[in-house]
Order: sequence, then structure tokens, then C-alpha cells
Amino acid sequence: MLPAVLLILVVISAAAATAALRLQTGTALAGARADVQRLQGLADGIARLVAYGLVVERTYRAAPLGLPEDGTAVACPLPGGRMARIAVRDEGTLIDLNTTLRPQLEEAFRTLGIPDRDAPGLAAEIVDFRDPDETPEPGGGAEAPQYRARGLAYGPRNGPFLRADEIDQLPSMTPAFAAVLRPAVTVFNPNGRFDATRLRRAMTPGARPATPGNPSQRQFLRIGVSVTNPAGTRAGRSALVATATAVAGIGILEWVRTVPPSEASAGHPACPRIAAALGAD
Repeated sequence: MLPAVLLILVVISAAAATAALRLQTGTALAGARADVQRLQGLADGIARLVAYGLVVERTYRAAPLGLPEDGTAVACPLPGGRMARIAVRDEGTLIDLNTTLRPQLEEAFRTLGIPDRDAPGLAAEIVDFRDPDETPEPGGGAEAPQYRARGLAYGPRNGPFLRADEIDQLPSMTPAFAAVLRPAVTVFNPNGRFDATRLRRAMTPGARPATPGNPSQRQFLRIGVSVTNPAGTRAGRSALVATATAVAGIGILEWVRTVPPSEASAGHPACPRIAAALGAD
């Protein structure tokens, strides 16, 4: 009898321990989800606040937040040991995939560091992706047959790029090239003007700020926000804002849940205003 009773007690104890462990795990997961939701709310609030500021600043000439618009992230401390990292980039300073001519694409790619032997082919593939014909550009273009020869199940759109990340579909695109080009290209630069030298300087860590003379009309700006807590939990938001016409609420055209890179410079004079406006606790 005694061994049987002991066995039953061992089984009951193991079941109780398993139940307690499941309860602790469930509680921890629920707490983690709640932390992420709180951080996501802060990231969304900051993105909306910055978007609102950009639109109101342009429309009503209100006092601007003054955040840098070259993609440089600034770190803003929030109550409770949390940290917000905010980056704004003027799309009007970037290389437009739909309006930039091939010679300018080649020149810009070389300036950004793409090797001379590869820049012409990438520029030709961009032109073939967006133009309506089925004739490959000379010197490295790619239409449907060239895509198939690379083992790709798709071909060029033969229409405008819809998103900047569609450059990943180009046959000659590599992860290394994409890492260089993705931050430098857009589909939201209607006038098609840019300064590749200034753009490269803005993208180079530690480089001096670009000199004045930006030709952009500041029509479209991209906001990236990430928020972290002392435990290292992160949440973030990316938004594209049209400053000239508030076509969707406060001008937000894209609203994507993502966590931008965490690197950021020191604080900024706008940080206290942002923290006060949020009332974060």
C-alpha cells in the first residue's frame, strides 16, 4: 500500500508543479503582451504627433518640432525609463525610381558606392521594370526572358514602381546592393530632383550634416519611431505623411507596424515637448 500511496503523491505533486509552471508562464506572457501593447501605443502616439506637427507646421506656419529630416534618429527619454527613437526623412531628397532617368540613376548609384561594373546594369533593370515595352535596355537590361534565365518565376511589372522595396525583385539585386540603395530610393519624389553627394553624406555615419540648398518641396516625409522599456521590449511604427494635402486625417498615407533601427544620436530640443504632449507615465 505504502509504495502505491507514495507514487500517487509523486504524481499529484508533479501535476501541481506543472500547473503552477503553466500559470507562471501564462502570467509572464500576458505581462509581456501588455508591455508590448503599451509601447506600441506610445510609438503610435509619437508618430501621429510628429505627423500632425509636420502638417500643421506647413499649413498654418506653426512652430515646428525641428527634428532633422535627413533620416538621423534622435533619442528622447520618456518616463518610466523608456526611450523613444524618432527619425524623419524627407522623401523629396531621395532618388525616385519612377522619374529619374537612367544616366542620373547610374551616376547616383556610383556616388553611393555601387561599383562601376554594376551601376549601369542596375539602372537598366530599373528602367525595364517600369517602362511598358518588352525590349531590354542596352547594356544590362532585363525583361521577362532575362528574369526566367535567372530562375525567377516573375518578370518586370512594365509599369511604375509602387514601393521602394520592389528593387529587391531586380535580377541583379544582391543583399549588399539593396542595403546601400533601399535608404536612398523612393517613389514619392514627384519633382525627381536630388543631390546624390548630399544624400551619401546624409547616409554616412559620423559625417557632417549636409549643407543647405535642399531642392525638395517637403511634400512627403517618412517617420520612423521605436520605443523600448528597461527590460528591452520594443515596439515601433513607420508612417508616410503628405504635408501639402491632408488627404487622410492628418496626412498619413502609410501606417506600418515595424521596429526601425535602434541607433540614435543624443536628445533633441523637441523631446520635452513630445513627452509632455503624450503625458506618458
